[in-house]
Amino acid sequence: MIPLKTTSYKRLVDKKIALTTDGWTSLATEAYVTVTAHFINEEWELKDVLLKTIEAQKSHTAENVAKYIGNILDEYKVDRESVLSITTDNAANYVNAVERHLQAVNVPCMAHTINLAVRKGLAVRAIESPVNRLKATALHFNKSTTDSYQLESKQKLLGVKPAKLINDCATRWNSTYDMVCRAAEQQAPVAAVIMEKKLGHLELSTSEWTPLEQVRAVLKPFKTATEALSTDRFPTASAVLPLKYVLLSHLKPSIGDSAALNDMKTKISTDLEKRYNPNKDAFMLLNTSSYLDPRFHRLIHLDRDQQQEVRERVKSELMVIAEDCGGYEEDGEVAAMAKGTQEKTALGAMGDLFGNVYQGAESTDASGRPTVDIGNVLQQEMLIYESETALPTDSDPLSWWKASGSKYSHIAQLARRYLSIPGSSVRAERVFSTAGIIVNKKCSALDPENVDRLVFLANNL
Repeated sequence: MIPLKTTSYKRLVDKKIALTTDGWTSLATEAYVTVTAHFINEEWELKDVLLKTIEAQKSHTAENVAKYIGNILDEYKVDRESVLSITTDNAANYVNAVERHLQAVNVPCMAHTINLAVRKGLAVRAIESPVNRLKATALHFNKSTTDSYQLESKQKLLGVKPAKLINDCATRWNSTYDMVCRAAEQQAPVAAVIMEKKLGHLELSTSEWTPLEQVRAVLKPFKTATEALSTDRFPTASAVLPLKYVLLSHLKPSIGDSAALNDMKTKISTDLEKRYNPNKDAFMLLNTSSYLDPRFHRLIHLDRDQQQEVRERVKSELMVIAEDCGGYEEDGEVAAMAKGTQEKTALGAMGDLFGNVYQGAESTDASGRPTVDIGNVLQQEMLIYESETALPTDSDPLSWWKASGSKYSHIAQLARRYLSIPGSSVRAERVFSTAGIIVNKKCSALDPENVDRLVFLANNL
């Protein structure tokens, strides 16, 4: 293990961590699997450490993928019980590797999930036809050098900001939305070139632009959601199910929607609705993360029974934390509220006189200190936390916990764990973006060990 990897190992000791993993193939057709660890440090900063990029020489079955991931964890001496979850895209081999073979909680990448659902909606024939026509136009201008230069000339002439047309790509998130937006911005100069060069077969009619504009309006919230999930500086898993709830509300039928648009909305919502099955472990894990995020701790995306189930899960984990800490020290704001701060009245004097004579003596521990009902204290801590005003959704929950964590000593420990979980595999995507730069055409013959070293250094320095 190189010195920097030793440092990375030390950063993970005695920590609960979340992982992201993904696969990638180099220009030399060598397949790799990478694993990145995520955690929140003592300063409430979200950190990640790329552990290893390992060559995957065998077929990419779930069993083999699990072995690659397991070998990486073994190299870093990561105890399986310290792994909260593993975030992957929706590829069946990775999902099965995590759930069946590693016996861990798989968190499906929300950005990838959104893309899959949107693709279902775009398959509606009345929507697919104008989208394909627009793709053909974008492809023409991106392949024809002459017409590309001509487009630049018309852009300058018409005072339109120079920009190339964007083409749709099924595997690239939000590419249809971006394509339609760019085409709408460049509609005038594109039409001018089409007219001058007599490229009528590339011109979209008004009846084709109308559904495209409607598609853009429907897809805008999905673009926003994906961008919100594409950060490695702030918690994202806590936002996954609230985002699903909001996106589904945007897909409700509206007066004036065409039959095609209604069909598109229905197909997207049907696919999105079935994602994050309540019977899967990830559902409870994600909701626990939402509860521990002061932006979403009201859990309004759940019904009352589900909310109560999450609270019970949180309380059971808090009990474990309290027991691991050797009990509960009776001090601070929460302890005061747990014991009850009642103003003295005339009846209070009666209480002072009789003490505990008619209630029985208060139990004490071996040192003679009064014992505290930990379950009751934790319940009070949760109630006070739940009464906090919800943080605006554009605020940083980690900054809130850094400022307020001392008020909720047990919940803060749980929040430090769960808010480190990534809601998307964006970090893994960026790792391979870096790898693609390193293993370029000139360096495509790099030894796999050197690829690992270079990718590690590029992502951890």
